[in-house]
Amino acid sequence: MKRAVALGVLIAFGTVGCYSTYQIPRSELETLQTSETGTATVRDTDGREVAVKDDTHLYVRSKGGKRYPLTPFNFRMTESQIVASDRDYILDLASLKDEAEVDHVSTWKTVTLISLGAAALAGLIVVTVLSAKSKSSQQY
Repeated sequence: MKRAVALGVLIAFGTVGCYSTYQIPRSELETLQTSETGTATVRDTDGREVAVKDDTHLYVRSKGGKRYPLTPFNFRMTESQIVASDRDYILDLASLKDEAEVDHVSTWKTVTLISLGAAALAGLIVVTVLSAKSKSSQQY
């Protein structure tokens, strides 16, 4: 039973790891307010280029830790606030952290998680079948 719980906890933590999160400075967030093509490339805080499309997960985080999703190319930044009308947000920039977050689905993390889950399930089935065989052969 302990192994099953440990495996469940491991899988639960693994689902959090299916995204690669990039921190982008506020100046780069400003470039994501509008786009005629629906795509843009920004630089994260480590200098890597990060592609942003209409369906990319984009977030700002309050200094208290609350995460607010934004729709790329569908918000406005002024000197003091972010207005995201599609989400009914008016966020004070002074209450937000200086970096925004861009999440991309990580293919290798997702494939690894699914593979580990399938292997664990197959292992559980094999253990169940083997233990059932040994119990049934002992009864005779």
